[in-house]
Amino acid sequence: MIKINLKQMKNILLISLFMFATFSGYSQAEKKHIRKGNKKYEQNKFYEAQNEYVKAIAIDTNSVIAKFNFANALYKQNKFEEAEIQYTNIIYNQTNKAEIAKTFYNLGNSQIKQAEEYIQKQSLDTAIQFVTKSIGSYENSLRNNPTDMEAKYNLVYAKEVLKKLDEQQKQQQQNQNNDKKNQDKNQEQNGDKNNQDKNGEKNQEQNGDKNNQEDKNKDKTNKGENMDKDGDGIPDKTEQGEDPQKPKDSDNDGKPDYNDTDSDNDGIPDSYEAGDNPQKPKDTDKDGLPDYRDTDSDNDGILDNQDPDALPKTMKISDKDAEMILKAIERSDKKTQEKVKKNKERTKSKTKQDKDW
Repeated sequence: MIKINLKQMKNILLISLFMFATFSGYSQAEKKHIRKGNKKYEQNKFYEAQNEYVKAIAIDTNSVIAKFNFANALYKQNKFEEAEIQYTNIIYNQTNKAEIAKTFYNLGNSQIKQAEEYIQKQSLDTAIQFVTKSIGSYENSLRNNPTDMEAKYNLVYAKEVLKKLDEQQKQQQQNQNNDKKNQDKNQEQNGDKNNQDKNGEKNQEQNGDKNNQEDKNKDKTNKGENMDKDGDGIPDKTEQGEDPQKPKDSDNDGKPDYNDTDSDNDGIPDSYEAGDNPQKPKDTDKDGLPDYRDTDSDNDGILDNQDPDALPKTMKISDKDAEMILKAIERSDKKTQEKVKKNKERTKSKTKQDKDW
């Protein structure tokens, strides 16, 4: 059984929650609803704020500010999966690096929160995937704004969480192995399956430990076929290329494709470019180069990060009506809070952009 102490992990580092949008340039027609939504948001009436932002989006389907605030309202209602979808779509409609950095920052927060949910559900493998995705988001945020201390802070936190989850996974495997050994020992002592045990011993002497061999084969299968270190859905074996000793690094950033959530560095996640079946990544122009390694995947002369045909399409907005009660967020130790408070005050003094902790 997985036993992760979330409170202890949060005492190491603290996740900041949100940057409330203050982007300028939205149209007069949607302005009224956005302002109403902002007011409700500030009053912690996030469901009502969500409805106002939806109205603004209905007026202007290209309103990045309304969509950004809508995603924030979803997050505040603990709808982390829906918020993640919205942030992902927003990114590809933005051109300003500062705004892109903020969106990646919030995307990372929604992913790390989903990881915590899966930890509580005792689903360790899925939790590791979401933590890995959040690390990629925070790194992308810093690529667009290298001076953002909060993004650096959360990146360190996410890496600490991943480290602890990896340790827990190893411990879990060790416990399972010990349980199996104890079970085999009890069977031998109680006379259960004596003949089978004797035959097993002979087979182990002649052919080696069959169980260990099967475990090794499973490990090889998992490592070679099923492992997905960067959580993009594409097997590591596929991403590393034909020579495992020299794994593919499509964008030459020093990070191999199997550990890079955006292998061609076009700003579009590999998980999207891989298509509906990541086991067999999509190759739109049939040039032998899969889309996640191709900066012009349809070979039309327009780079993917500027091509509407290559960018992710807007997802349908959820019509769930049930109001969600915002869960209390665990607080970190006193020293960490003091540090965060200082950072927040310093940020407020420099910009109108707020980050709620």
